[in-house]
Amino acid sequence: MMLHPLFVAGVLEGFEGTLDEVVGRVENPQLNAEFDALRSQVAALRMRIEASLDQEVAGRVAASPDVSERKEALSL
Repeated sequence: MMLHPLFVAGVLEGFEGTLDEVVGRVENPQLNAEFDALRSQVAALRMRIEASLDQEVAGRVAASPDVSERKEALSL
């Protein structure tokens, strides 16, 4: 079973928030920097997923001649 990209983006956003809470609370500066780098990587991945979904929806809207179909595409 494949996971929907919006679900994956939501999970990544949760990881990102958790890592954000950890950053600054770890005594070891090197480990703290690694957590910060990991948070940045997770954020970048989430943004790529969201951007690809935005492009997909925009493509559906542009390709749809019917206004009701455009509304449906935007609601996805």
